[in-house]
Amino acid sequence: MRNKHPRMKLSREEETFLRHWMYDELRYQQGTGPAKSIQLKHRVPPADLAALIAAAFPDLADQEAAGLGPPPAAAPVWPWSGDAFQTRLSEARALLAQRRMTIPGGASISQ
Repeated sequence: MRNKHPRMKLSREEETFLRHWMYDELRYQQGTGPAKSIQLKHRVPPADLAALIAAAFPDLADQEAAGLGPPPAAAPVWPWSGDAFQTRLSEARALLAQRRMTIPGGASISQ
């Protein structure tokens, strides 16, 4: 059964980068891949990218497929400039918090 959680909308560049990063992470023992190198250059913790991935790809099967490959044809580039990464990370965390507020059966817990 497909995951029914709302997905964070990504730009094409964000999706390409995150799919490359998932592919690289699955192959870390083979060396640092291009997306992983970019992540390290920008000093972004892996957990922050994982939050974006969880928000944008709530279905674990989608995450697994991205990790197993093949990687996207386009080369990964860092898709965020300036404060854009922190803004997108805040959006992802808010979406994930909203999902935690939902209980099985579709009802929501009000704050």
